[in-house]
Amino acid sequence: MGSARNVAIANEANEIDQSQKRAIAARQSKPRNALEAMAYRLEISPTALKNTLANTVFAGCRSEEEFMALIVVANEYGLNPLLKEMYAFPGKGGGIVPMVSVDGWIRIMNSHPDFDGIEFDYHANDNGNIEAIEAIIYHKGRSHPIKVIEYLDECKRNTDPWKISPRRMLRHRALIQCARVAFGFSGIYADGDEGEVIDMTPQQAEPKSLPSHQSIAEQIDDEVPNFDKETGEIGGDQKPKRDAKTGMTEVDEETARRLDAEQTAEDIDGRTEDDDDAKEESPSDAKLRQIRESIDAAKNIKGLKAVDAEWVNARAAYDDDTAKKVDALIAIKRKELGE
Repeated sequence: MGSARNVAIANEANEIDQSQKRAIAARQSKPRNALEAMAYRLEISPTALKNTLANTVFAGCRSEEEFMALIVVANEYGLNPLLKEMYAFPGKGGGIVPMVSVDGWIRIMNSHPDFDGIEFDYHANDNGNIEAIEAIIYHKGRSHPIKVIEYLDECKRNTDPWKISPRRMLRHRALIQCARVAFGFSGIYADGDEGEVIDMTPQQAEPKSLPSHQSIAEQIDDEVPNFDKETGEIGGDQKPKRDAKTGMTEVDEETARRLDAEQTAEDIDGRTEDDDDAKEESPSDAKLRQIRESIDAAKNIKGLKAVDAEWVNARAAYDDDTAKKVDALIAIKRKELGE
């Protein structure tokens, strides 16, 4: 008898230990923020990644908010800033915008699940000089390819890359614009967008001065009958009288008795409306109660595993004592269901 009881206790302890290990593994494997998500993806420590980016491609960021905005965009499109696929670019009116190099555009285009190839069609003038390039992208979900044409006289800039390799630069421009149309890429910019980029930094609204208490009281007093400018109360046909010495409002005997009765009832009950508000269940307590009820209501092992998975995701929000109690409830329920 004692041996069977010892085995049961050992099995229960093992279940609790396994549940705790699953919770710890889930907490460690899930990044807590965008920077950790990128660090995990690039296999580098978050601190080293932040320092490297802040001193290289994201050096233009003036605040933590601008820095994190670029991190979020890079994660959204799976870009690697360390490979110069994306960098910070000064926007109009200050701030920065996420500028993506042609290598970055090629990466996100090739990574899209509906990408089915790209072709280029070169258009020459009567003298045989290239004046336009048309990009043609094949989309798996569409019956017709997407075509975008870019003209050299509209895109050419007075920079060395455009002077040395104008056709190559025009091809890059056509590729980027066609990818935008084909897949709806947004929130990122490319070489040639400099005249269009906007400041992505949130603007601070200028605080407006509020009207004074006296001006509000005077305005309401003119519009609302029986408005007391001193207390802000709206009375009946007659304003209550005040004691000249104490400044307290005078009430009739019947009203005084009613107020005394209400106060006595509160004293007997032992709580007030404020106490009830203070005892309102918090979201974390509600979640804990829901998990406990779900454990108790589980009818089979499959249902209990679903509750256990939900608990693993929520476990990190509770202290160790609470977590151990819930782990024990799950272990006991497993035993009841015969696992």
